[in-house]
Amino acid sequence: SYSTGAVILGGVEQDFGFGLRQQYFHKAVILVLDHDDTFTKGIILNRPSDRMMEDDVNEGLKWRVWYGGDVQGLDSLVPDIVCLHSLRSKEARDASVSVMKDIQWTSFTNAKKLVKKGIASGPEDFWLIAGYAGWGPRQLSGELDRKSWYMCATDSQTLLKELARQSKGVDPRDAGLETWDLLMNMIGRGETADECSGRFDDLMLKEWSQTNLVKFDDGDIGSASASLLGGADISKGTFDKILAEAIDLTSSEEITAGTVLRGSSADRSPFLLQKQELHHSLILVVLEDDNVSLGCMLNHPATKGYEVDGGKKGTLSIPIRYGGDYAIKGQSPLMWLHCNKKLGDSGLGTSLGDQSKGIYTCTQEDATEAISYGVANVGDFLIMSGVCVWPKLGSSLANEVKRGVFEVVESSKVEGVFQTLQMQQILTEDNLSKNIAVTNEAWQKGGESLPDDNGSDDDTLTVGIGEGYDEEDETVVFNSDKKVSDLANDALMKWVATFLLGAPTLA
Repeated sequence: SYSTGAVILGGVEQDFGFGLRQQYFHKAVILVLDHDDTFTKGIILNRPSDRMMEDDVNEGLKWRVWYGGDVQGLDSLVPDIVCLHSLRSKEARDASVSVMKDIQWTSFTNAKKLVKKGIASGPEDFWLIAGYAGWGPRQLSGELDRKSWYMCATDSQTLLKELARQSKGVDPRDAGLETWDLLMNMIGRGETADECSGRFDDLMLKEWSQTNLVKFDDGDIGSASASLLGGADISKGTFDKILAEAIDLTSSEEITAGTVLRGSSADRSPFLLQKQELHHSLILVVLEDDNVSLGCMLNHPATKGYEVDGGKKGTLSIPIRYGGDYAIKGQSPLMWLHCNKKLGDSGLGTSLGDQSKGIYTCTQEDATEAISYGVANVGDFLIMSGVCVWPKLGSSLANEVKRGVFEVVESSKVEGVFQTLQMQQILTEDNLSKNIAVTNEAWQKGGESLPDDNGSDDDTLTVGIGEGYDEEDETVVFNSDKKVSDLANDALMKWVATFLLGAPTLA
């Protein structure tokens, strides 16, 4: 059981952790501020940031901000801010709510007043925490039962000591992992903590912290201030270069139906922390109008195939590919594509957009008939299920290209991309790595000629974190030897293993 003042630690024994989504919960130390039968509210204690808040009551003072959770954070219209403290005066206690012995919380307004009155010496007497985590009825209990969280019996002095340590020059890029390790050892789970140190989820948490908690010389928080494609971020270091190249390219090649795009070639992938399926993706635009852009990802074979009569070759299977989360109303759930000019010239299919783009859609009946009569081969076709949607009112697809999130594949390279993708097979545990390798090869063929350095030599997602690393090398994850580009490839494989194969522990 748990109540106000309880401390819970992020678990690491569940099959599906927080590496791909909500990385801030990975190895979080959470203090429960409020609990009843309908709602539980907690704040994360080990995510200090470089972000500062101005004080409108005490001139010249600034307050360091800690990330408390994903609900009502600083970027929301109505941020939820609490100020933890251990002040003992009656006036401070009267303005506060007790959480556990020697630890209370008060509002930011009250905290500023306590400083103004001299009851508190300054912002250093408080921990200003923006945002919180919330659970509905019995939700947290269920997550504790599944070992998504561990109960931690600790005392206020240990927490205060750790809060004080994190306040004194701890680098936000360390992501509070040391605090979690300390408390795990206190509850007798040190061996579990050691076993998972430096793994994929740790590295993804560090990248989340790099993006959301670190202040750069220009004052911006994170590796990008712009939110791209529903939260994808692109490195500021490569932004100007990619933007210039994208504008040059799109000025001569308009995005229309039939255009093929590929995911950004930035060293720090815009799809590292979420929407990992779009990393090194190849997108075929199938509809472009005044309201919306629709496109399908070409490079994600799923676990099912479509069986066709191959004539003398017997029954053959063509991989059905995951194209996106949405279906087009009134159309067949499967879209058949080919990039064979001879088949197109013979009347098989309709050109998608401008005929010069070389991509054709055809009906299932026409495609299967052509295969059964030996006019076409199963390898000529890509079968798509689902599309991605980019509303024009949000981050439109054209804007994403201009911002370098996607890059236009020249028409002359489209056939080579298609031919490479046709080497992929129906997804299995045995060919997961091979299918991803083919994705990377096709992605490279869609861009400039580059050395093949996008794949990691090591298929594992484990790497050490510790001393002796260059803290200022932005091409690697902080305090590790893992290249960020390799981590993005790992994240893509993890996404495919989790959401298409249903085997999150495989990658």
